[in-house]
Amino acid sequence: MAQLSIPDVSFDTLRKSHAIWGPVVRRYFRSEVRRMDRIPQRQCLLVAHHDGGVLPINGICFGVAWYDHFRFERPLYVLAHDLIHRVFEPFTDLLPRSGLVPADRSVMDRVVSSGHSMLVFPGAARETFRPFWERRNIDLGGRVGFVRQALRHALPIVPVVSAGSHETLIVLTSGQKLAERIGLRRLVRSADALPIMLGLPWGLWAIPALPQLPLPAKVTTEILDPIELSGDPEDPITVKEGFDRVLSEMQAGVNRLYAERRWPVIG
Repeated sequence: MAQLSIPDVSFDTLRKSHAIWGPVVRRYFRSEVRRMDRIPQRQCLLVAHHDGGVLPINGICFGVAWYDHFRFERPLYVLAHDLIHRVFEPFTDLLPRSGLVPADRSVMDRVVSSGHSMLVFPGAARETFRPFWERRNIDLGGRVGFVRQALRHALPIVPVVSAGSHETLIVLTSGQKLAERIGLRRLVRSADALPIMLGLPWGLWAIPALPQLPLPAKVTTEILDPIELSGDPEDPITVKEGFDRVLSEMQAGVNRLYAERRWPVIG
C-alpha cells in the first residue's frame, strides 16, 4: 500500500454527518451508550467487536456518542478496511476528513504518533459476518496488532462492547470454509468470510458489499474500564496475555449486556 498522510479531521464535515446519523441512531436504533466517562482524557486505543456486516452500527452509535461527549473538540480516528476506501473512491477525501483511515499498520503508526485516539475493530470480516446465533460471541480472530501498538506506545486500551448491533441483519452462515477454499484472502486482504445473509432489501443474498437496510434493533453500548498493559511488545507471551485479558473482559461485558435483553431486535 502506498504511504498515506494522515489528514486533519474536519469538524465541519463531522458536524454535518453527526446531524444525519445522530437522529438515526437515537430513534431508529434506540442507541444507548453508557459510561463515556471511562474514556481517559489522554490518548487511548479503543477496541470494539465488529458487528452488522459492512455497516458496523455499533461503531456508528459510538461515534455519535463520542462527539456528543467531546463536543467536536477531540478527534477520533477509526481504522476501516482499505477496501472501503477503494469501493467508495468518490468519497476518498471525505472518509479521512471524517476520521476513517485505512486499516494498515503504517497508517496506525502515524495516527498514534500524531497523538490522537483511535478506534479499531480487530475481528474484521471474520467477526462481522459470524452467524446470527453467534452474535453474543466475540471473535477477534487472534489479531494481536492492537496489543503490540498499545504496549509500544504505552497507551491504555479501552474496550467498547455492544449488544444488538449484530441483530441488524441475519447472517445464516459466515462461509469461512468456502472463502478459504477459493483463496479469497489472496484477492482481498482480511477477507476470510463469504457469508449468506437474510435482510432488507435483498431478502437472501451473498454479496457482502451490497448496501443493506438494517433492521431497527435496539443497540446498547458500554465503555469498559481502561486496561493498562506493560511489557515488551515483541514478546509473544506478553502480547498473548494482554490479548487474552482484553478479549476476556470484552466477552464478559457483552454477556452482561445481552443478559438484559429479552428479545432479539426489540431489546
